[in-house]
Amino acid sequence: MKQCKTRLVTASLSSILLCFQSYSFASGFRLPEYTAAGVATSNALVADSERLGAMAYNPAIMSVYQKKDGSKYNGLFSGNLVHVNYKTEVTTSSTTSQGTGKSDFDIPNLFVSNNISDKLSIGLLIHSPFGLETAWPASTFPSFLGSAALDPNLSRIKMFNANFNFGYKLSANTGIAFGINQYHLLDLQFNTYSNIIKGTGSGYGWNIAAISKQDKLTLGASYRSEVKTRATGTLNGSTPLEVDITFPMMLQAGIKYQFNDRFKLEFDAEYTGWSAYDNLNIHAQNTASTVISFSTNNWKNTMTYRLGGQYNMGKQQLLFGYAYDESPQGDDYYTARIPDSDRQLFSLGYQYDFGSYQFEAGIMRVVFDDRTINSSRSYTIGGDPNGTVAYNGTYRADATIYSLGISTTF
Repeated sequence: MKQCKTRLVTASLSSILLCFQSYSFASGFRLPEYTAAGVATSNALVADSERLGAMAYNPAIMSVYQKKDGSKYNGLFSGNLVHVNYKTEVTTSSTTSQGTGKSDFDIPNLFVSNNISDKLSIGLLIHSPFGLETAWPASTFPSFLGSAALDPNLSRIKMFNANFNFGYKLSANTGIAFGINQYHLLDLQFNTYSNIIKGTGSGYGWNIAAISKQDKLTLGASYRSEVKTRATGTLNGSTPLEVDITFPMMLQAGIKYQFNDRFKLEFDAEYTGWSAYDNLNIHAQNTASTVISFSTNNWKNTMTYRLGGQYNMGKQQLLFGYAYDESPQGDDYYTARIPDSDRQLFSLGYQYDFGSYQFEAGIMRVVFDDRTINSSRSYTIGGDPNGTVAYNGTYRADATIYSLGISTTF
């Protein structure tokens, strides 16, 4: 029986890795939607010790999770598929242009854990916490001095994170977890209509998490460190290049309160250290002084506020959520490669408990603020276009996210 379970877990991990290799998963630089339950609650799950779909947000949950009937289990599994539909457009002084990047993305996510002893557990999370894909038609931005070759074309960050965690149960209702993150950059591209820049790479970071339930109140927290990745690749398929990208730290804290047997409400706050993404320096390999492309970002650290609720109807649950998400990008160095703005998230979802496993579904509507850039700083050929007249215009975006998930014990 143990060999069968091991083969099942191995097969699941292999399948999810193949999905990551075959799907393009990007719709913005930060992708907090890990599970169907997360989509359904606007990602307010860091303090939910009773939901398997919350382990991706707080791996310490694996150390204290308990089945409703009190029976024993060897491990936990949560597999989810998130589908994103994303559209963007910009209106400049001359025309309105629709983004030509891929508008539909499928993002698979998996969390699996196994109990080593009554107190110690080990878990693996595979997910995509960041991603980017934008593309604009040639001559979208007329201020590039009439040279369509300088226009930004495809911008892409395609990556996944393999996160190994150890969980420890301090008491029946309190647990902690510590983990190592391995970020894999599968496809990095920052192209113009005259230059194709491609690269791949990897980097390492760490994370720590905690969960504690006291009567009707549950507290949860999760911290993920910065991860510095070095990508190597080529310019136009021949010139070797490299670029360092620092992905930001993320600190989440949440509080969940159970008002009665039917209704629970959770409030989460997330602090993201986007100031680490200060510039993007693409240079010749092993020669940092030979700059191929340089972009100044100077992003600010941001807060996200989330509210998620659950209404229990026996084997069925209704889920809902709302979040307000700040943009890290100011006007001074605004870039059309990441047309970002403040946004609001509205979510609904459903769970059905089949006994041996749970099925979840969620839908999220993302409402972006329109963003108008009206810079007076001039742009020079070969210079950094961020925050200059080159990117003046009004930017609009639209996104809807769907997700399905299955969770079980084994």
